[in-house]
Amino acid sequence: MKINVSIIIPVYKAVNTLKRTLNSINNQKINTDKKIEILLIIDDGKNYRNIVPKMNENMAIRYLKTDGIKTGPGNARNLGLSKARGKFIGFLDADDEWSENYFEKMYEKVKKNDLTFAPTRVYKNNNLIGEFEGKEKGYLSIQDIGEIPCSFHPFLKKNLIQKFENYRSQDVYNTAILLNKKNKVEMIENEYYILNIQKESVTKEKGFSIKIDQAYKKYQIKSLKMKNLKVSKIFALRRIKNKKYMEWEQKYKKGFYEYLSEEING
Repeated sequence: MKINVSIIIPVYKAVNTLKRTLNSINNQKINTDKKIEILLIIDDGKNYRNIVPKMNENMAIRYLKTDGIKTGPGNARNLGLSKARGKFIGFLDADDEWSENYFEKMYEKVKKNDLTFAPTRVYKNNNLIGEFEGKEKGYLSIQDIGEIPCSFHPFLKKNLIQKFENYRSQDVYNTAILLNKKNKVEMIENEYYILNIQKESVTKEKGFSIKIDQAYKKYQIKSLKMKNLKVSKIFALRRIKNKKYMEWEQKYKKGFYEYLSEEING
């Protein structure tokens, strides 16, 4: 069977969220001529088969296990990439969702341009915290990655993507590398990636900001060594914003995305 798209989902402590995530794929309005494989990369050693819903007939679930426990989303995504059979690759986290026409819009755009992104909507307890997209309507640029420090999840042609790092925010680094080559990329409109803030979310971890700064510093230095000056600059900007967030969090005792939303929306 020819696979059009491989969707890579790292799975770690997702017993309470994975079913909803997969149903957001099931609920997509997808033309039946497309064949999709969903790669669940199990990184906690658990058996998720009993909570996985029955998928539509043009979708196939594949289960892959990492060679350890909590090897990290970068390692999980790399395993998924090594096994993916689709011409195009999509990404979804095991506690996030897609809006109902996300797939079709992303697929049409990636066929045309080889790479595309969607706006990210962030929810906490089903309440919208903020929606994030490029400063120029309909586009995402490398400058946006520094100015708007949240994650944007691409659809892209498989041969464009490089291996993920094993540090935090490795998806952000890969996005920056992609945009460094193209400068700016068309985004879909009126559909979005849904990022759900959970109690176990990375941004809620103790010492999150310090760990993120350490990762940003690694990417900043690596980019300088590789003479990717634009990429190095965006991680310098992210480090500045991260420091501002730490000061803000001490005062208001709120989370990272609340800070980001207030900063962008005034």
